[in-house]
Amino acid sequence: MLSALRIPESALPSLVDSSGPVAEATALPGAPVVCGIAGDQQASLIGQGCVAPGPAKITFGTGGMLDLVVGPDRPSFPGRGAAGTFPIVAWRRGDELVWGLEGIMLSAGTNVEWLRDDLGVIATAAESHDVASACPDTEGVVYVPALLGLGTPQWDYGARGALFGITRGTGRGHVVRAVLEGVAQRGTDLVEAAEADAGAPIPTLRVDGGMSGNPTFVQALADASQRPVEVSPVLEATTLGAAFLAGLSVGTWGGWDDIAAAWHPRQVVEPGTPLDRDRWAKAVDRAREWYPELSGLDF
Repeated sequence: MLSALRIPESALPSLVDSSGPVAEATALPGAPVVCGIAGDQQASLIGQGCVAPGPAKITFGTGGMLDLVVGPDRPSFPGRGAAGTFPIVAWRRGDELVWGLEGIMLSAGTNVEWLRDDLGVIATAAESHDVASACPDTEGVVYVPALLGLGTPQWDYGARGALFGITRGTGRGHVVRAVLEGVAQRGTDLVEAAEADAGAPIPTLRVDGGMSGNPTFVQALADASQRPVEVSPVLEATTLGAAFLAGLSVGTWGGWDDIAAAWHPRQVVEPGTPLDRDRWAKAVDRAREWYPELSGLDF
């Protein structure tokens, strides 16, 4: 790749550990040493205590990212797995390199922004909970949150958002609830894909990001996935994960067991009545390949 792009290897930055001295921050008073470095999702994974195989975290921001640890061995697939997830390096620390898997939802909170900014159905993102919770269910309305296409597991860039099951009795609350439940159903798609590619069950979900503060959404995720959902005490767990990495380097924490033990969810939401996954699958199938020329793209 370097040869094709005519980039000398000497122009690239050095690979460094995720946890360990990197360089002095000379622009800050006292030039403190930077001791932690990680990508957004890897830091969120660590920040939510998912430092061993088992639990997975999903960050629900504008998009949605599921990540989980699989261990020291790289997943058997070099690129995208059969179920649509990707292998990632979760972290490197000394001689320890740990692999993970990632599933991607192209639009999550973007759908709530669409309700607020484009349709004017709600005044604030927080109001989506109040409006949706006013009705016990969607009365058959299903929303597919494919505003930018579908990521894991379908990877269909030509799919588009769709609203099915509307009747004369469909109201504002049904539509808002359908949007929140649609994002929850997509989150469950990521869970099932990660389980398939990892070959191991995910017994518990941990969530952070803006949508994790929405009680109706979190309950819908628990209902769709039929798993307990643990809500992060920190809305953006990425910052906490970066601090954990730095703290491991300087001895604030003794090891990964200390990081795992530091996890104390703000709330644990147990699953209730399951959402209809069969109807969901039919809705997704109908939303796919809306633009066949885009559906033919593959990355």
